[in-house]
Amino acid sequence: MPTPATHRSDPPRWPRAVAACLLALASLAAGAQRSEGYPPELLGIHDLELEDPRTALARASSATDDAERSFWQALGRASVHTLLERSSAAHENVEQARAVLARWPQATPRHHLWLEAYAIGAAYRTGESGALLQRNVALRRAAVPLRDVHLLCEVSAADLFLLRDTNALDEAWIAAEETERCGRELMLPHLETAALIALGGMAGDLGGKAPTESYFERALAVLGARTARFQRAWIEWELGNALHRQGRPDAAARYFEAALTRSREIDDRSSEAIVTLDLAALRLAQGEPAQALALVRGVAPLLQPAESPVRAATAARLAIEALTALKRPEVLAEAARARELEPLPMPAQERARLARAVAAALASQGQHAQAYAALLRASQAVDLGQQSLRDAQVLRLQARYELARREAELADLRHRAEAARLELAARDAQQRALWAALVVLAGAFGLALWFVLRVLRRRRRLAELAMRDELTGMPNRRAVLAFAQEQFRVCRRVGLPLSIALIDLDHFKSVNDRHGHAVGDRVLMAFAAVGRSVLRGQDRLGRYGGDEWLLVMPGAGPERIAQVFERLRAVLAERAIDGLPAPHGLTLSMGAAGLAESVETLEVLIEEADRQLYRAKADGRDALCQPGPTVAGTLDESVLPAAA
Repeated sequence: MPTPATHRSDPPRWPRAVAACLLALASLAAGAQRSEGYPPELLGIHDLELEDPRTALARASSATDDAERSFWQALGRASVHTLLERSSAAHENVEQARAVLARWPQATPRHHLWLEAYAIGAAYRTGESGALLQRNVALRRAAVPLRDVHLLCEVSAADLFLLRDTNALDEAWIAAEETERCGRELMLPHLETAALIALGGMAGDLGGKAPTESYFERALAVLGARTARFQRAWIEWELGNALHRQGRPDAAARYFEAALTRSREIDDRSSEAIVTLDLAALRLAQGEPAQALALVRGVAPLLQPAESPVRAATAARLAIEALTALKRPEVLAEAARARELEPLPMPAQERARLARAVAAALASQGQHAQAYAALLRASQAVDLGQQSLRDAQVLRLQARYELARREAELADLRHRAEAARLELAARDAQQRALWAALVVLAGAFGLALWFVLRVLRRRRRLAELAMRDELTGMPNRRAVLAFAQEQFRVCRRVGLPLSIALIDLDHFKSVNDRHGHAVGDRVLMAFAAVGRSVLRGQDRLGRYGGDEWLLVMPGAGPERIAQVFERLRAVLAERAIDGLPAPHGLTLSMGAAGLAESVETLEVLIEEADRQLYRAKADGRDALCQPGPTVAGTLDESVLPAAA
């Protein structure tokens, strides 16, 4: 815990007591409990899952007399059976883990929360997504006080898949980015690759995202030299679906075939059935209903409605659509069998698609009343699904609000502690000055007081002028460096992130040469105004020299730097500048660096930002450069080009 500095004079005791209490509360709140790390037994099982779930299942089934190891092995078996779409076995494994906790006196709340996380996963194939989302929200609320970042990463992954199943893609995208980040930082390849695969699958359905293939390439880079046949088959399957939605059926078919080959190599019958169904959907969309029907009937024996009702419903729907297209009368029998699947738990959109397929089949055979009833069931399924999703979203928003409020309270404690410390320092300085004035100027108190006040006022005015840039009114080099030094010291002490960036207006010299220095001055003043409108209250932008600026952002990481860069360039591009045509085409280059344990001085941080700025200029300007970690853990310098 930080302690107040020792002073020569002895100020009143109550400010010291208040400061000490505030500092203690801030340290206690920020420290909480340290994460205990990812359970090693589970981590080994997840690593084996990347290659072959059956191999992972063999490891998770080894005999042991240790209660804790037995608990984690049971959760590992539940994970494998969930991947293999054996829901009943996954539920049985969860209950085995629950039984271990019931007779294990050393079990902690952390064990019970991990159990709930895997219970939600086991119910993924057969549970209602809205209800599972609500359980996951409750789990996150209970897990946050434990500060178990590994468990919270698992919770984010569950959010991702549940939200995607309910077609809440914007929220799912946020959960996927959070999962990819924590999976990368915690070195959990099974979560990092799963998140990247999901991002690739959603990228084509959401505007403003990177190309679909780029996310799958990043997932393959994470896998590196691993054979990882199960995970690579998943990548190929998801990429095939993305290409199908983009209207590239031939490329999609190639990836489906590659995924089938890998699944057959490891005898993964469930994955083979899943990919075959999507290949059948592709053939149906290509106007080949007979081939689609043959594919569906070929994998029908592998599907068990009780274990994976969604797959069974998909197979039934595809068979009905193919028979309808072929105008075969047996479509009525197929529709009757599909009705038996409707009570099973599945996402509302899948239930609605099945009901619509049944309606189309009935209508094709002249049974219009029954077709109308099926359409009503589809509409009801959509309404119920939307209501469940709305309820889950309300809970998620409440949870996010509570987490934000908790963080705000912690930040307030830290700010109050710092304010108390500064108040103590100010009191000490004031007392020293007072005693010196009384000793030296006791004989001429009145004149000395007038003189001192006059000098102090003059110095204050001069200090304000000395710390401001005369042209733009922004902090000058001395002021912004002083602020940066103070924030560097504070952020290192309390463990907060700190980002430093150097900004250069591209081709500023040509503006002066072509339009004159008066226009150049207006460009600098316009950029200063843009900075004031874009930055947060705690951020500081100062003129570093010429057209170069120093940006100091306490509490900000690389993602925030990228957002500020895009906002600065967007607002600058829209701002009218007297003397320049519209649009004026002004751009900026930024080099950024973040505080790390290896950075000992502010000068090192600024030198790194300057080096990144040089790279941004060398790479064509109008870009942000900042260092970032690669998947292998080495340092890689990344360039963020301006958005088109």
